[in-house]
Amino acid sequence: MPVIIPTDVKYEERFIGPFTIKQSIYIGVAGAICLYVWMFSNIKPEFFKILIVLVVGGGGLAFALLNLDAYIMTLATFAGAKKRISWLSPDAQNLMEVKDIRADTVFMKDGRALGIIQVTPINFGMLSKDDQDSVIYGFLEFLNTIDFPIQIVMKSVNLDIGDYLAALKRRIEERDDKISLAYYEHFATYMNEFIKDIKINDRLFYIVIPAKKHWDEREVLRSLDVRCRNIMDSLSYSGINSKRLNTKELLNLYASYFTEMIYIDEEFVSPVTMYKRLWKTPEKISKSSTQILSES
Repeated sequence: MPVIIPTDVKYEERFIGPFTIKQSIYIGVAGAICLYVWMFSNIKPEFFKILIVLVVGGGGLAFALLNLDAYIMTLATFAGAKKRISWLSPDAQNLMEVKDIRADTVFMKDGRALGIIQVTPINFGMLSKDDQDSVIYGFLEFLNTIDFPIQIVMKSVNLDIGDYLAALKRRIEERDDKISLAYYEHFATYMNEFIKDIKINDRLFYIVIPAKKHWDEREVLRSLDVRCRNIMDSLSYSGINSKRLNTKELLNLYASYFTEMIYIDEEFVSPVTMYKRLWKTPEKISKSSTQILSES
């Protein structure tokens, strides 16, 4: 019968009895210090001498038998590590390597310029056989038209049906139907609690498209726009809707990985835009801040 040998087995050579070389060094150094203090030192009173021997000896045994050095190294590493990162911190900027976001484009520190397309997924299983074949052939045609590298990103977020419920409530209020409004309140409460309890997530899909490298930024933006439009046109042949994210939506996407967002008068506000507004339009940010406080 074959015997499976574990691959994560660690073996260390024994030096003195059951102790490894590292354990022997700890015990030897601690023993030598204790012997010197007890036999040759002139520490008075005797209580301090006994205390030093017990502390040094106990420390040597702890390092040798309990791997105290590993715990200390782990604690020191944790104490020196970054505990929090925000969008404005240099650590986050170095992590994401983003230099600037403008003109509906993400400019990276390595010189690349990226455009991001958000794709609306379709329920493939609900389509008929002919429609499924049409989507498959259209997607194959889309893949064959790509002559540059792309990146497909999927992000899971909490399902938000707030816009749907708000639109439904407006339609009921326009009809001035009290009974339907009462049913709506029960329906909205049930749906929100159901989504919260079951923890239903929504998936967002993005396609990251690089621009052609060129010394002229206008040529870079033009080539990126052409590539994005070609990708969206190719996806439309499969019945897949898509759109290119603008500057505000790009800021929204990147900042969502670090902090929650606030919407004021349909304007995106985050630490990124808040920081810029503090220097560019102080009166507007003061007004927006006042509105946040009044609403809260």
